[in-house]
Amino acid sequence: MTDKQELKQLLVELNQQGDLALARTKAAEFLKNVDAKTLSLAEQELMEEGVVSQEDLRNLCGIHLEVLGGGLEQQRVELETGHPVETLMAEHTVILQNLKELQKIVDRVQSASGFEDIGDALERLREISHLLLETESHHQREEEVLFPRLESQGVTGPPRIMRLEHEELRAKKRQLAELLKRVDSITFTEFTEELRNTGGYLAVTLGEHIYKEDHILYPTALQTLGVEEWSQVLDEFNRIGYCYFTPKTG
Repeated sequence: MTDKQELKQLLVELNQQGDLALARTKAAEFLKNVDAKTLSLAEQELMEEGVVSQEDLRNLCGIHLEVLGGGLEQQRVELETGHPVETLMAEHTVILQNLKELQKIVDRVQSASGFEDIGDALERLREISHLLLETESHHQREEEVLFPRLESQGVTGPPRIMRLEHEELRAKKRQLAELLKRVDSITFTEFTEELRNTGGYLAVTLGEHIYKEDHILYPTALQTLGVEEWSQVLDEFNRIGYCYFTPKTG
């Protein structure tokens, strides 16, 4: 059995009802030596063969990340400042910092009894919401430049899943922005519930999405694209433009 076949079997076992603890143990032992591209292609083949659905694959991806845990951190590649992937990951760092604060505000609001109890949290929520809407150019660079190049070389699974998640996250970002526009016309109870369903969702789900990109999508891209292609990617990134919070490279 080849590494890819064995990996596919492990992924199927992880997605089936049964002795999940045993499946996780087997997967943890095997996956510590599997690179991101092999993992991505195995998942892609499972979906293409109809072994798992697109939604199953998304759930499966979460289990993989949980199984791999710190092992993924150890595989993280150091990149030169200004490399397209380094820039994307630097933007992720800023987004994650804001998501952490977003979760704290959501928790604070849940325990408050009225708008008078949350002080300047509304203004900070507006700032975070603006930043999250501003991530559109980040997604645009991925969708218009990075994903097509991966797909042209046969890596179609990860871009497909990331595009789907982008659309769901865009909807939640818009909902959060709209909620903050309606604060004066709704009750605190309504605000609390909607904030939990939008802000709470973004804090968790966008964070998980970023983790998958940093540890599976980007390493796969680095293994797939050559030096000359990355130079072209950089030119196209520069053409599209960056977020106002993108760290400066020089």
